[in-house]
Amino acid sequence: MANTFSASTIKDIILEQEILVSQHKVIDLDKFATNFSGDAIAQTGAGNGVRSTIQVDLASGASTTLTNPTNYEQGDSTLGSVAVSMNEYSQPFHITPAESGSGRKIEKLIMVNMHALQDTIDSVVKGLFTTAKYGTAVLAKDPTTVTTADIKTIIQNTGKYKARNLVADASFWAQFAVTTDKDSLGTMDGAYGLDSFSYSTDWSGAGTNVNGFVGDTAAIAMAARLPENTSEVQAVMDMDTVELPNGLVVQICKWVSLASRNTWHSFDVVFGAGVGDATVGKLIQSA
Repeated sequence: MANTFSASTIKDIILEQEILVSQHKVIDLDKFATNFSGDAIAQTGAGNGVRSTIQVDLASGASTTLTNPTNYEQGDSTLGSVAVSMNEYSQPFHITPAESGSGRKIEKLIMVNMHALQDTIDSVVKGLFTTAKYGTAVLAKDPTTVTTADIKTIIQNTGKYKARNLVADASFWAQFAVTTDKDSLGTMDGAYGLDSFSYSTDWSGAGTNVNGFVGDTAAIAMAARLPENTSEVQAVMDMDTVELPNGLVVQICKWVSLASRNTWHSFDVVFGAGVGDATVGKLIQSA
């Protein structure tokens, strides 16, 4: 008899393999502004298209500081918001009865499809990285020639940032990797005066020649929710959720096709990203 895999088993395999974030292929989303949640978000009335809009809070101004006050109930802060359009992203894949008998096979399917979903979300964020949205790059240089002097330039031009999270392509990052320390590879928190320093390998969705970004935690407004499912759908599907290391909560669904008798799975999330405070985010370009 063939093995069967519940949604919870899929979840355990994902966590055991530590895929996605540990690969350092995509941006560490938790290094920037996030509003991730395991709550569900409803579809639009038509049942398709953008899954509504979420307002991400952006605190832009404090009240006036009082000196020797006689009335302590004065002043108003400014709390704005960034409208983030939410789209549902679903990564479906199926397993035949013969394939279900192989745990190794299902692990490969899980890995390749979860990576594909994360690549799509990564491209949504990278699509914001243009000069039209964040202005002139803080550094434009061949990434294979950057030095610590260029990190100093970046820091000097981001003096008011509450945090400096730098993500760049592998060529840029490689110039600073410490080869004598076996634990040096990966995200370098606190290195070179930066709050975090990591790399991402695919910048094709970003603006012309953009191969890096340095930002405060308010530079990008991101939000994530789960797709809403009716009670009828929940009754006939095996469903679970998993929180990835970067804080993103993804829904796992499993169902059986009565026509083909194949077992189908999907990884689902509703995600959106927009420009937060553009004054605390700067681009890096390769030329």
